[in-house]
Amino acid sequence: MLVSVSRRLAMMLLFLLSFATAQAAEIADVSASIERGNYQQALKLSAALLAQQGDQKLVSPQRAELWRLQGISYLYLNQRAEAYRAYQNALALNSLSEASEADALAAVIRLAYRVKQYDEVLNYARQLSEHHHLSPSSGRLAMQAAYSLSRFDVAIDYANQLQELDALDAFVLQTKALSEMALSRYGAAAATFDQFVNAADVAPKWLEQAARAHVKAGTHRTARQYLARARADIALYRAIAVSRLDSNEAEQALLYWQQGLQQLDRVATRDEQLFMVQCLIKNNQRVAALNRISEVNLTQPDKQTLKLQVMLAYQLGHWKEVIDTAQVALSYGLKDDKMLWQWLAISAIKAGDYTLADYALDQWQSKDPSELVDRWRDTLELLKAKRATRRDSRTS
Repeated sequence: MLVSVSRRLAMMLLFLLSFATAQAAEIADVSASIERGNYQQALKLSAALLAQQGDQKLVSPQRAELWRLQGISYLYLNQRAEAYRAYQNALALNSLSEASEADALAAVIRLAYRVKQYDEVLNYARQLSEHHHLSPSSGRLAMQAAYSLSRFDVAIDYANQLQELDALDAFVLQTKALSEMALSRYGAAAATFDQFVNAADVAPKWLEQAARAHVKAGTHRTARQYLARARADIALYRAIAVSRLDSNEAEQALLYWQQGLQQLDRVATRDEQLFMVQCLIKNNQRVAALNRISEVNLTQPDKQTLKLQVMLAYQLGHWKEVIDTAQVALSYGLKDDKMLWQWLAISAIKAGDYTLADYALDQWQSKDPSELVDRWRDTLELLKAKRATRRDSRTS
């Protein structure tokens, strides 16, 4: 009886072995069809094998390999959606050989990226990196997928892995630098930009990006060098100068704006000149600011620029210029401006034009009656009396 049972078991094992061998041969036929370029035949054979049920049903590793072979066939037929699903089915069984799994992961990463399934790209790239070897091509796709999802830390991590693979190029460095900028890691971004913007054929936009990073990092001399190389548009210089003013870096704002104007191959506009005046004032360079606003008012005066010139001249004690410019400003519709009358009255007193001072004090008082006006009127009367005394002494 025991001999009979053993014989039956042996016969069953032989049958299973022969069946498994037959199935392996059929899978090999699928692979051979692919090698011959007969992709439709490969799909037909694999579909028939995958449809087997009961005792003929394939074990998991065989089913996984057939799904992978289907994915390859669909790829060659340019049916990417079907290829994507086939590779996913193969990987879901978690039964592929090491080499086949690495191949399937690399393929599905490419397919997922093409249809912008960036989360899937990162999922499969993580598996490839953890269990196999990340290739430069898969690493680049994972990096770009992470960047597209605004997962900038992940993008930087993949860039670092690509560096370890000796696969750094301008694209990798650009993505890494932009990710560092997005995370406000300005010093790191500046250093990354420096690695590729020194190439002779670098595009001006990358020089400008490098300049922005250096501005944020506080390395302004390098930033201006990059802007000069890029022949940056005046609008960028202005944006940087404004940002420096907002950050209370008036000196840097002036340096950027001066360089921007120097690079113009045209005459600066009125608005550009006025922004220079603003930068000069912020830097307490009032003489230069007065000279610049005076040039503007020679050709394109208006109420505000004339008043600004009067104020600067008054602050510098240029009484004659205050008087002349204030009278022009009054003719531009500023007759109700109490500050203008105040500057004119005081400047006229300082310049010794007491007749004009009397008139200006009257106008000032009518607009702004105050003790300050009374004190200056008392001062004027004292000066008048002194002048009269001196005149009488000369004639006696």
